[in-house]
Amino acid sequence: MKSVSVTEVRNALRCPRLFALGRLRGQQVGFPVGESSLGATFHRIVDAFARSVDSPPPRVAALPVGAPRDDVAAALSGWLLGYLARELAANAALATMVAEVDDLADALRSFARFIADELPLGTGAAVAVAGLFKYGERPIEATVERTGAEAVRLTGRIDALYATARGELDLVEYKLTAEANQELDRAQVALYRFILRQHEGIDACPVVLRFNPELVITRIPGPEADALVERQLLPLVASMAGWAESPHGAPATQRADLCPACPVREACVTTYAERLSSRDDPPAGALRPRTGPDGQSAPHQIPSTAPVVSPPDEDARKQAENVKARIQAVLRSLGVSASFPRDAVAGARLIGLEISAGRGRVAALDGAAKEVIHRLRSEHDLELSYEKLNGLRRFWTVRRSPRAVPLGPLLDRERSWLSERPGRFILGETNDGSVLKGDLGDSTLCHLLVGGTTGSGKSVLLKVLIASLAQYHAPSHIQFTLIDPKRVTFGSFRKQLSSHLAQPLCHDADSALQVLEGLVDEMERRYALLALRELDDINEYNGAAAPGEQLPRHVVVIDEYQDLLTDKALRGPFEAAVQRLGAKARAAGIHLILATQRPDATTVTGVIKANLPGRIALRVQQKINSRIILGQTGAEELLGRGDMLADFGQGLIRGQAATL
Repeated sequence: MKSVSVTEVRNALRCPRLFALGRLRGQQVGFPVGESSLGATFHRIVDAFARSVDSPPPRVAALPVGAPRDDVAAALSGWLLGYLARELAANAALATMVAEVDDLADALRSFARFIADELPLGTGAAVAVAGLFKYGERPIEATVERTGAEAVRLTGRIDALYATARGELDLVEYKLTAEANQELDRAQVALYRFILRQHEGIDACPVVLRFNPELVITRIPGPEADALVERQLLPLVASMAGWAESPHGAPATQRADLCPACPVREACVTTYAERLSSRDDPPAGALRPRTGPDGQSAPHQIPSTAPVVSPPDEDARKQAENVKARIQAVLRSLGVSASFPRDAVAGARLIGLEISAGRGRVAALDGAAKEVIHRLRSEHDLELSYEKLNGLRRFWTVRRSPRAVPLGPLLDRERSWLSERPGRFILGETNDGSVLKGDLGDSTLCHLLVGGTTGSGKSVLLKVLIASLAQYHAPSHIQFTLIDPKRVTFGSFRKQLSSHLAQPLCHDADSALQVLEGLVDEMERRYALLALRELDDINEYNGAAAPGEQLPRHVVVIDEYQDLLTDKALRGPFEAAVQRLGAKARAAGIHLILATQRPDATTVTGVIKANLPGRIALRVQQKINSRIILGQTGAEELLGRGDMLADFGQGLIRGQAATL
């Protein structure tokens, strides 16, 4: 007898092919949309609470008959939060998720308030709580008959069954997500009502308790739930049994919003050949060019109106002339003769003024530069810096009116170079107006370390880097794994990049470690393929491989990776995986990008520094932070909001990060 789970039915309601592809892969596949990383923790706590209601803690047992509901709710909150404290003690990684744990605690308080309101008046709280919970989590199953075919076993696991003060039974499903999908919630609890009635002959009212973290209660009348099951859900279960036998018969989803975020989009393209616009067209916000029916690139969706190098605008030109005059005045007072042989260079945030003192007088200019900087700061509140680069001398000053650096025009300018092979990227613009770019295929840039404090522009820089990597290359050529322990960097970016994601967004330390260890195995597998064909790297392999057999580059981006090092048990394996990938993964086409807002000696260890050769520093708090990232000071004086110093193996380059 074939078996179908209620969770699979929920997925099939979204997209029948999601269920079918899960069966083809031998694993259940679900959408990574609206999930809560602490949902499982909530369920463990509430189930442990339900199983211990016969042995309440002293504070609950001591509540007198008729105690105010507020007192009952406070006592129940303490009981539930005690289980949360045990979870925190058992899992150190939870301590790094402060906001999520706070939300979980609020959800447990909301649950305690709900239980207090459900208890009958005139009964001791301890007795009433024990009477409310008929049982907690438990598996159930039922048989669905099919006309002319073998019956289907329908399985599920209910969260709880309450014996309410109204004399009714409530079949309760807990949800701890921000996904407000009433249709799926109603279908799920309606099926549980059907199964429970077949399984145990119990007639219960379906109820959904959604904590976000405030409680929203959804009750479904029994007749309405039964009609939904008979009209829609049982026919769907029968169809699913057929799709399990013949996955190619599963129809496409009717929801156009699902394809951009689907975790099996690439498998869908391979298995179901017909074109679906919602699946095969890039998402509207994706930073990739569209193609027409003839396969030729259509006009780029981010129009390019910027010239190759922007000349100083009127405001920047006036500011440059004013600063030149003040520098000249100070130099004349010091007896140093100098001139400005070229027009000012107006970058996005800085204005550069090349200055010349003539043959034999450069030393005098260098000696006077500190006095110029001091006098202009104290007398005119002008901040200058002085640059010596071989025979070139420049003063730099901050623009009064910064210029935006949108990514679109930079992508247009570098379209040919970026398109030649995957792994090439853009960061922004240098101070002289050229594009700041790099190639992960280079040995000095195969892995990147990015550091910058809050407000430095680190998160935007990471998104720009990823978008430029994906811009001109299909998911079959480059894939990403995004790890975001603080859950603030890539959430809104996920849908735009969904087709390029190798797996759902990762948040916790255990999952991140599994990802890295899996990539170590993938690296070894790729090296075995290279050795078998006597090739040196992924570029040679893909050049010789038949279409469909090429290996995609795989880029792992970890923001705030220091949060993954808080668990001492995971720190060693994490560094070991970074060391192995850093040392060998370039030729296999696997790359690491690690970012932190805390570039100190504890976070940027010797292992990490030694294995991530490319360095990008945004503004940091102290000189020591700059030295840790770049090997020298300077990043502590950056302006923030994308002002950066990059070391790609040929000396420091200062530039401004682009914006999406």
